[in-house]
Amino acid sequence: MGALLASSTSLSLRDVIAGIVLFLVTRLFLSYLLRAVSGRRPLPPGPKGWPFIGCLPLLGRMPHVSLFELAKVYGPVMYLKLGTSAMVVASSPAAAKAFLKTLDTTFTNRPPNAGATHMAYNAEDLVFADYGPRWKLLRKLSNLHMLGGKALDDWAAVRRAEMVHMFRTVQDHARRGEAVDVPELLSYGIANMMGMVMLSKRVFESGGSESSEFKVMVVELMTLAGLFNVGDFIPSIAWMDLQGIEGAMKRVHLKWDALIRRMIEEHEATREERKGKPDMLDAVMQYRTDNEVK
Repeated sequence: MGALLASSTSLSLRDVIAGIVLFLVTRLFLSYLLRAVSGRRPLPPGPKGWPFIGCLPLLGRMPHVSLFELAKVYGPVMYLKLGTSAMVVASSPAAAKAFLKTLDTTFTNRPPNAGATHMAYNAEDLVFADYGPRWKLLRKLSNLHMLGGKALDDWAAVRRAEMVHMFRTVQDHARRGEAVDVPELLSYGIANMMGMVMLSKRVFESGGSESSEFKVMVVELMTLAGLFNVGDFIPSIAWMDLQGIEGAMKRVHLKWDALIRRMIEEHEATREERKGKPDMLDAVMQYRTDNEVK
């Protein structure tokens, strides 16, 4: 009796698994079939690719080189199916100008991906937010307090100070006969300049536990953001998280969010020290306060 029950349970589990697999395969096949038999849209030329995976195998280990070679065959504007996601590649200066300037409002929004969803606050930051009132406000604040001509002049002393710090670092390495990791030095220098403009704080100091934690998290975030995530190109299987990338993104984001919250709280507690020289976070928080009052 026990053996029969175990066999029945095992068979039931196999049936459930087989049913799920059959459902997924049928759904994917029907979706592909419906797209294939629907009215043909006028699309740029491009390689046909394979069902379900599209042209992903054609990208290889160096996608930029592969796209360059494909553009030689199909022209400066070509259509690619990457997984089940349709994409158009503009690979010449004229084509890029048409997409980014002439038709900029048409192509302003970015397609959603796991990185934007899990690490950029559900695509609400300046990089991933859809074109609209929120994005315009973020751009306005950034131009006014960080990227605009007056802001660049106001923060010139910060850039000079960081350049001096970088040169001294190079000199220190030279005295000790040590090699200088130039890309790392430049990355840290730029990050410190932005940190001073945004937080009045060098985020990549040579010591300190918070600085070390910040460094580690930035590396983790950038590494995860650069990984190939199959769910971004085949959204129907994204929920499976086959590579574990989305789970890792969620875990890192929780730590990152806690660190940023702590930095904001510390920044707010020292606001009086920056009277007469507010940074970008001060301006954003003041904007929020003013609008809450209204």
